[in-house]
Amino acid sequence: MSGPILGWDVGGANIKAARIEDGRSEARVVERPFALWREPQRLPAMLAETAEALGRADVMAVTMTAELADCFATKRDGVACVLDAFGTAFPDVDARVYGVDGRFRSRAAARCAPRQVAAANWRASAAMVARTTPDALFVDVGSTTTDVIPIVAGQVVARGKTDPARLRTGELVYTGLLRTPVCAVVRWLPLRGRRCRVAAESFAVTADAHLWLGRIGADDYTCDTPDGRGRTVGEAGARLARMVCGDLEMLTPADITAIAEHVARAQVRQIANGIRQVMRRLGSDCPRLAIVAGHGAVVGCEAAGSLGLDVKEMREETGIAVARATPAAAVAYLLAEDLNRA
Repeated sequence: MSGPILGWDVGGANIKAARIEDGRSEARVVERPFALWREPQRLPAMLAETAEALGRADVMAVTMTAELADCFATKRDGVACVLDAFGTAFPDVDARVYGVDGRFRSRAAARCAPRQVAAANWRASAAMVARTTPDALFVDVGSTTTDVIPIVAGQVVARGKTDPARLRTGELVYTGLLRTPVCAVVRWLPLRGRRCRVAAESFAVTADAHLWLGRIGADDYTCDTPDGRGRTVGEAGARLARMVCGDLEMLTPADITAIAEHVARAQVRQIANGIRQVMRRLGSDCPRLAIVAGHGAVVGCEAAGSLGLDVKEMREETGIAVARATPAAAVAYLLAEDLNRA
């Protein structure tokens, strides 16, 4: 392989890109929040700006989850939008699109096989992990979702290939460190020693609970706030209070802490339930090591540890940037492998 490669993970809420100079170099990573569903027409410009921050490359590897955004009538439409955006932003670049079958395709071929390239980022991450850890459960807790991908004897043995199938198998758990509405995590919250039903409104998200508990800082709170207000601890507490239809004049800091801790514990259980489902399917073949990555690695580690698994954070090997943007780095490295074999 000669020349750099840019790897892309284009989501509906975030764009992540990783640049490698060769198949062994450490990746440089850029992450940018981008609410695609609000203004999909701006995607080409966002791609160009992100690439500019990393430096030009004539070869790009692409994976995506953006096709699920509700600005698209179908995933076929979403895949086409992403592919067109790359064509507009980089008309002279050879962009190769990664699929759930572990193969790269041209943009033209990807357009003809939208279900193969839709939401394939988990497959790229797991394939990269399998190169160095042949037996593991790869647990990637992002801002929005969690992947639980089994790797046995160096092979990715996930059962689901589409999002609905992965949701059924436990390999996709729709909960993340930042963007998940609190009412999607819990059905009740503690209030003065008793259970209180929650408001079925997007008054607060999991980022509010983790910010209140000091697990993340304001700079880590990269998604929109539900009420359009700021990202201070006090503002996060006000949003959490609203989940029981209260406010900071009605609830004490201790009340808010109890709410935030309950949300955090419930989220750990959600992820643990997905991991447990995958473990039960594999039975005695299930690895006992969990490799944990993503923005929410702290939550993933708790979930895996609660099931008695040995836990290792990916960042110990790759550094924090790659561990937080694993699919983008993975497709770059995987494409480098392909080009070196050619």
